[in-house]
Amino acid sequence: MRLRDARGVELNADFNVEVDEGRLSLVLESAGGRTAGAARPRNDQYVPVLRLLLQRLRDREAVLLSALVASARVSRLSEDERTLVKGPLRLSDVTDVEQLRLEITSAQGRVGLPAGARKEGNNRKRIRLRLDVPGYRLEDAAKLAADLSTPYNEPVDQLAASRELPTATELLDALTGIEIQTATGRPNTVLEVHGNVVRVRTERSPDGRPVDISEVQKGLDKLAERGSVQVTVDELGHRSAFVGAVLATLPGAQFVGSPAEVVLREPTGDDVAGDLHFGELDAVTSVKVRTEQRKLRKLLAGGATVAECALCGDRYPINFLVAAHIKKRAVCTDQERRDLTNIAMLACTFGCDMLYESGWVTVDQQGLVQVRPAADLSESHLRTRLLHLHSRHCKAHSTHSEPYFAWHRANVFAPNERL
Repeated sequence: MRLRDARGVELNADFNVEVDEGRLSLVLESAGGRTAGAARPRNDQYVPVLRLLLQRLRDREAVLLSALVASARVSRLSEDERTLVKGPLRLSDVTDVEQLRLEITSAQGRVGLPAGARKEGNNRKRIRLRLDVPGYRLEDAAKLAADLSTPYNEPVDQLAASRELPTATELLDALTGIEIQTATGRPNTVLEVHGNVVRVRTERSPDGRPVDISEVQKGLDKLAERGSVQVTVDELGHRSAFVGAVLATLPGAQFVGSPAEVVLREPTGDDVAGDLHFGELDAVTSVKVRTEQRKLRKLLAGGATVAECALCGDRYPINFLVAAHIKKRAVCTDQERRDLTNIAMLACTFGCDMLYESGWVTVDQQGLVQVRPAADLSESHLRTRLLHLHSRHCKAHSTHSEPYFAWHRANVFAPNERL
C-alpha cells in the first residue's frame, strides 16, 4: 500500500499493517536501486513516507512499542540486535518527528555488521513498527493501513509548505566565489554562472569544469518534492557530488547517513529570517528570504496579482507590497511563526511598511491605525502621510492577530504618544 500526502500526491514507498506477536505492526519496505523498466528507484521516497507515517500515528495518539529491522538478511539475529527504538514511546509526547525519524533510520546502518566494521551499512532497510493505536483492534489492521494512507483534512505540513526553494540559477549566483564541500569533505568552488552552465573548480580541475545548471535544478525539484534526496548518480546525475554540495547549503538542509543523503528539515525562524549567521553563505540565506517573501505575499493576497495595503487601504500590484510581520519574526515562538495568516500583513513599499517597522505607526485594540505626533515635521510629506493613515481601519486586525499588534504597541511603537 502507498500513502498520499496532504496535497493528494502518491508517494513512492510501500507499507502495510499486519498482526505480529499479538500486536498491530506497521511494515515499511526497503528502498533500493532502479530495476529494469522501472521509472524510478524502488521505494525512493522511503524517508518522507516514514516521516508522514510517524506524524499520522502521532495524531492518532499511537504508542510505539518497538521499532526493529525486519529484513530477511538479518532475521537470524535476535530482536535486541535488530532493535532501533525501544518502547513504549507515546508518540503524542514527541515534539520533533523528524528527530525520531532520523533515530530510526540512522540506527539501521549498524544492524547486521560485524563488530569493528568501519563502514555503515544500508539505512533504508525493511523495518517493523509494533504499535498500540487507540480505537484499532487486531482485526482492524487493514483499516489502520487505509486510514494512514489517506489525508484526513490535515493541512499541508509546514515542512512541505516551506519548500518553495530558490531556482538553481539564483542559488548558484549566490554561491559564486564561495567554497562549498561535498559529503566526503572535498572542496568545490562556483567560479561563474553563464547561460545554462556553471563552471566549478575542484581539486582535479583547478581551472574549472562546466556543469549543466539543469542538473542542479533537477536536484532542487526532487528535494522540494520529497524533503530528501540521495547523493548518488541515479538520483543527481554524474555530477552528483557537486549537486549534493549545493543542495546542502540551503537553510535547514544537511548531509546525513551513508550513502550520503541531503535532508531538508523545516527551517527555524533564525534560518528563514537570516538571524543565524552562515558566514560566507549569508547570500544563500538572502535567496531563501526573498523566496519566502514571494510565497507569503501570495498567501496573504489569496493568489491575486493586485491587493490592498493593510494600513493605507490603497491597491497596488503585488510586487509593490511586502509581507510585513506584525510581531518581529526574530522574537516569535515556533508556533507564532507558523501562524502565517495572522502573524503578517500586506504593507506597501510607498511608506507603510517602513513606518510600521520603525514604530511611527501602530494598530490599536479596535483595529485603528495610530501614529506618533508629527507637529515638529511642519508641512512635510511624512506629516501628510501620517495624517492620511491616522484612525484608518487596518484590514489585517482581528481577534487572532490582536496579540501580535499588542506586542508591536508595547515594544516598537512609542507608548503614550498620539496625535
